[in-house]
Amino acid sequence: MIAKVLARNDGEFTDAHRAALALADVVMTTPSRISPELVSELRAHFTETQLIELTLDIMKWNAQKVPVALGTDVWLKPGALTDLIFDDEGNWVR
Repeated sequence: MIAKVLARNDGEFTDAHRAALALADVVMTTPSRISPELVSELRAHFTETQLIELTLDIMKWNAQKVPVALGTDVWLKPGALTDLIFDDEGNWVR
């Protein structure tokens, strides 16, 4: 899916953006397939601290997959999406 987005927006992403999106794609779909080539590409653009933060952020936004797959997720508003609220610094509030 991310490959399709990148193909449609060829000129809009830097190499660093492309590497980060490739990481997001593989972490969300098949984390066991993070290739040495991707790791090398990521290390060319990001520090170790940035890579850890990027990976944890990807994982944070995908944490809902397990309870959804198990059917244990709780609807805050039954049948409706819940708004995401962020403060002025971009931190999630609720």
